[in-house]
Amino acid sequence: MLQILIILMSVFLLNACSIMPSGPSVLVLPGIGKNFDQFHNDDLVCRQLSHTQITSSQQQPDSKEDAQQDYDINYIQCMYGKGHRIPVPDELMYNSRLEEWFPPPPDMPAPPQAAGPEPSLNSLPAKAAKARK
Repeated sequence: MLQILIILMSVFLLNACSIMPSGPSVLVLPGIGKNFDQFHNDDLVCRQLSHTQITSSQQQPDSKEDAQQDYDINYIQCMYGKGHRIPVPDELMYNSRLEEWFPPPPDMPAPPQAAGPEPSLNSLPAKAAKARK
């Protein structure tokens, strides 16, 4: 029983020290016109690049969450740069449907119409005045 406890504690401690992400935690979709082989190759390249960026960074991440966030940012930038699609949550997207137009209250008077003077024949160019005659 003591051996099992020692093994479990050592596994727990080793896992707690490990802050390197094993892969992206974000969804990326193949770009328009990209086949699965291109997507797979770009995925492998971007995973390697993200891993290299995190391991060669001057400042080590403080936690698993920070490491995962840094990894995901690098991965998303790489995949987007290669022409793949990154789904974005609705709350981050500009949506014209959110800008609702409400009609004015029924008792509100209409805005005044800008009435300008009627154009006279003297104010029209000479050719237009001749055409009217």
